[in-house]
Amino acid sequence: MAIEHFHKVLALDDTHWQAAYNLGTANLAQGNTHEAIRAYHRAAQLNPQDADIHFNLGLACKRAGQLEEARHSYLCALEIVPDDAEVHYNLALIHKELGCRAEAITSLEIAVSLNPDYGAAYGNLGVLYLDQDRVAEAIACYQRLIALDHNAISARHILAALTGETTAVAPSAYIAELFDSFSGHFEERLLVDLEYRTPWELKSLLLANPAGPVHFARLLDLGCGTGLVGQIFREITACLVGVDLSAKMVEVAAAKGVYNELAVGEIVTFLEQNQEPFDLIVAADVLIYVGELDRIFATVARGLGKNGRFLFSTERMAGPGYQLRPSGRYAHSSSYIEIMAVRHGFRILCTKEANIRKEKGKWIKGELFLLGC
Repeated sequence: MAIEHFHKVLALDDTHWQAAYNLGTANLAQGNTHEAIRAYHRAAQLNPQDADIHFNLGLACKRAGQLEEARHSYLCALEIVPDDAEVHYNLALIHKELGCRAEAITSLEIAVSLNPDYGAAYGNLGVLYLDQDRVAEAIACYQRLIALDHNAISARHILAALTGETTAVAPSAYIAELFDSFSGHFEERLLVDLEYRTPWELKSLLLANPAGPVHFARLLDLGCGTGLVGQIFREITACLVGVDLSAKMVEVAAAKGVYNELAVGEIVTFLEQNQEPFDLIVAADVLIYVGELDRIFATVARGLGKNGRFLFSTERMAGPGYQLRPSGRYAHSSSYIEIMAVRHGFRILCTKEANIRKEKGKWIKGELFLLGC
């Protein structure tokens, strides 16, 4: 094995920095992150003027969650190769994770100035510009990214949102990418930073309906995410099923142990392939990633059994129809939901206006619906 070979070389010559470096790289490739860090540290002590050693040490430290150490390693690399776009880019990602947005922007701006074809840098720079409401600069970043990569699906969706184009649905790749990136700290951000209460509000709306059941044989959690809805609704169902596009979100949900069944996939496809009807289908903050709702309402109607219930939230808008907002999410009017309900054989049992979540310190206005079939 390569690792054993490099250990033998170092046993014969403990000043062999290339062997220490290669030992770090071999360990990193096999997922032995802490062993890789030790080997890279040894290589850096033996040859402190090698930028690749510092760069790879930064990669290993980031993988280990040692963000300050990673930042230090990238800064050491830049002292040796100040014009390396890749080092500036990776330093920007560390700045971003540490909450140093201004420093991240500066590093990304340097990266794209050094390499005008650096698509990933434009994508991250666009996100950071949007965080600072620098919309024109964000648009320019996404336009450049699309010019470099005509298949940049997520960038096309964000650009449409920023330029006032209303599309029918957010691409599945965009949703999966978005929530995969959030999975590690999703609930903390939702519950603490955004003061998210929608699952609890939906359950209250459901149980406040005097004509409806209070327990359900089969419940489907559409867009289950990390399993917040599952935790809250588990006590009122015998069988809880969840589906989500994000594999990383489903991993987190599975670890909670509240679902009888979990699937990774597109929600309409899942419903179309489902054989056993559900008594209740819940979609908390799911329709905000779909504009045109005909197909979802049709498949939900087919997926529900007799007297089934469809419980969901929307972001509310005053005008007719639906609209793709600069956030990349869709808002729907009450009248549009009413049209969809009638078209697909639902009765609106009750509705409630609600604050969905906070965004940049302000409440997003939404609406909760309970439909019956």
